[in-house]
Amino acid sequence: MKKNQGDIALVAGFILVALISFGVGYLTAPGAAKNPLIIEGPQAGISEQVTSEQVGEPASASILDSTAKRVGSEKGLIVASKNSKIYHWPWCAAAKNIKQENEVWFKSEAEAQETGRTRCADFEKMAPAGYIK
Repeated sequence: MKKNQGDIALVAGFILVALISFGVGYLTAPGAAKNPLIIEGPQAGISEQVTSEQVGEPASASILDSTAKRVGSEKGLIVASKNSKIYHWPWCAAAKNIKQENEVWFKSEAEAQETGRTRCADFEKMAPAGYIK
């Protein structure tokens, strides 16, 4: 034991210095711990934008048409590959991998299903807000 006493003291010293350094760094670091999170009440104007009648209202054809226009696609709302039986939203990551020459566009989900195609796995997750089949 006396033979290794110097090594034990050295290791203990390193551990002590590491703990002290960590504590000093933690106490002096600027961050969220010193800045409290403040939650304010509703802001004026937000409640005016959404009325109670609009909440939970299903998406109309005009909303879906405007969504398609925002995407910049006059070709349609749903896209699929001619080599696949799965259809996607144009903004879906899988849809972005379809070569332009292989794209097949549909105006609606029903039109895509008529060709025997099915939804991609993320179809519902990627759907525009309020989308109802």
